[in-house]
Amino acid sequence: MIYWEGPAALLFRIHTDMIVLLTGKDRFRLVRRRTELKNGFLSKYPSGSCAVIDASTDPASVSRKILEAGSADLFASACLLDVREALSLPDGEATDVKDVLKRLGDQSAMIFSQSEPPKAKDKLFAFLRKHAGKVELFEPLSPREAESFVVAEAKAVVSGVTFSRLALNKIISVCGTDSSRLSSEAVKIAQFRGEGEVSPSDVDLFLREDPQEKIFVALDALVSGNRGRALELLLHEVRSDSGGVQKLFGLLAWQIRELFKVRGEYDRGNMRADDIARATGMKPFVVGKLLSKMGVFPLSRLRSGLALLADLDADMKIGKIDPELALTLFVEKL
Repeated sequence: MIYWEGPAALLFRIHTDMIVLLTGKDRFRLVRRRTELKNGFLSKYPSGSCAVIDASTDPASVSRKILEAGSADLFASACLLDVREALSLPDGEATDVKDVLKRLGDQSAMIFSQSEPPKAKDKLFAFLRKHAGKVELFEPLSPREAESFVVAEAKAVVSGVTFSRLALNKIISVCGTDSSRLSSEAVKIAQFRGEGEVSPSDVDLFLREDPQEKIFVALDALVSGNRGRALELLLHEVRSDSGGVQKLFGLLAWQIRELFKVRGEYDRGNMRADDIARATGMKPFVVGKLLSKMGVFPLSRLRSGLALLADLDADMKIGKIDPELALTLFVEKL
């Protein structure tokens, strides 16, 4: 029987408590939690080891690898099994993994982590939710949760730092609810400010609003039916940037082409953000955001959007149409 203390105490003392299940789309927080658990294990067992089993690379051999790694001699060094992305296995392999877990009993401690949504009726997922000693969910942060997250991340490095309301608003407006970026920026700003209150001017030293992110937010408002908000955002960007509508049209075209890439992989049956990221060279968190818009961006709409941009751009360049009117027409017709 393996007994854990400290952070590792979340892993178990009796049969089913030996498993921790980590799931959710917030990959940064999930991976960090997984690392905390592994560090807790190695702190308790300095001569111990961690065996990583990545189901995404060899889904047909997961049960065999778990059995081999978990069946070490009782007098061998303690080993933690780090099983990743195993909740979308073929039914036969999922059944084999369940059988292996029952067979191993309390011989091995395991972390199962899954950042991609499992199949709705995945047998292994249902088994782990029922029997794991600890289940932790890492869903994307809400705006309010993001604010609390920023403060907590900053205080972890500078306990006496605080944030003005305007400073927090500015951070969230630039970074959104991306926990990885929020953590990075919160730490940098806290280390710069030290003890005391972070002001909007402090934030401005580190953060610039990304025009591409603004474009995505505007398109999101547009496809959600809020054309007025979309136009407001795009006009604000035009009037605050010397590149004007012509530059904005270039950014819009770029964003639609990125949607094209994801749409192509999606229509070929590739629906995992990590897999699409590898195929396209895009960042997984960007793919994740674009994937959420596939339902409102069929290929026909994407093609018509690029054609509309090209026509309006041509008319604008020959003086046939006012630039801001061209932008308004794009928002109305897409």
